Amino acid sequence: MSARYLLPPRLYDDQGMVRKAGFEFEFGNLPILQTAEALQQSLGGELDIKSPFEALLLNSRIGKLKIERDADILKSVKYRKWLEQLGVAFSPGSIAHEIEANIDNASRMLVPCEVITEPLPFNNLKVLDDLIETLNSIGAEGTQHSLIYAFGLHINPSLPARDAATLTRYIQAFLLLHSWIIEAANIDITRRFLTKYIDPYPQEYMQLVLANSYAPAMDQLIDDYLEHNPTRNRALDLLPILCEMDQPRVLNAVNDDERNLIKGRPAFHYRLPDCKVNVPGWSAAAPWNQWVYIETLAGNDALLQELMGEWRQSNDRFSLAPKSSWTARLTSILSRKFFEA
Repeated sequence: MSARYLLPPRLYDDQGMVRKAGFEFEFGNLPILQTAEALQQSLGGELDIKSPFEALLLNSRIGKLKIERDADILKSVKYRKWLEQLGVAFSPGSIAHEIEANIDNASRMLVPCEVITEPLPFNNLKVLDDLIETLNSIGAEGTQHSLIYAFGLHINPSLPARDAATLTRYIQAFLLLHSWIIEAANIDITRRFLTKYIDPYPQEYMQLVLANSYAPAMDQLIDDYLEHNPTRNRALDLLPILCEMDQPRVLNAVNDDERNLIKGRPAFHYRLPDCKVNVPGWSAAAPWNQWVYIETLAGNDALLQELMGEWRQSNDRFSLAPKSSWTARLTSILSRKFFEA
């Protein structure tokens, strides 16, 4: 029986367009070309091989897919132009092509392979199960397969609206549910503590945003966010949204290493979930449904305000483990008032 993908309260944005979400699956143990060919065989479409490090699958049953090695130094293949001027060929079967394929094969245990979907309508996400089934069948390895794997499933849901009040409610909802989702989803310890990719928001920022009086205009919201979070490395990365709204301000706030990686788009960049391919029964529905909890709380003003008040009381009380204390309190509230226990 296939997993159920829940629907959030807002299926359409404020322009009347169906909301969509793109997905980025990170995994190990597979060469790019083998992955791309297996996906083509399973999902149909036309394969466009850019290099042994990057391929496109066009017009598949779930739309356009990009399959790539998640390392800019490999994908750029900038060296090719210089070598081609010296007469080196990179066509399939050439020595240079074989060298590149061997590099890709050697890097597969350290640098994740990534499959990126085009944005999919919220009410048609079950097609992701076919993609996951294919990856399972060819031996993809997820977060759980190695202590050195820090592979994530990134979800990029489109915005329901672009006003400051909407964004503020989503940030507040995420901050309130963050520790609860970590516990419910059993987020990998390596990703949480040994990498920087899903760092939590600073406590000072949480206190600012979860204050009862916090209702910033867009300029203030952007300034506050950049003051405390001038980095992509957050479990919920808002820089793509903020870059869409004010690119110069955002790019001026981040460091040189990250500046070239930030691209504006009207979508959240939810980086918290693990990618657990080849775990029996795992589906993208589980992390997606946890995102829907955030969406649902963001759309329930009364409950949002109540939980913010509860969080402030919990935060003001002394505790040896404040996050655990808040998670326990939140679980009790949600099981009684909102979500299923």
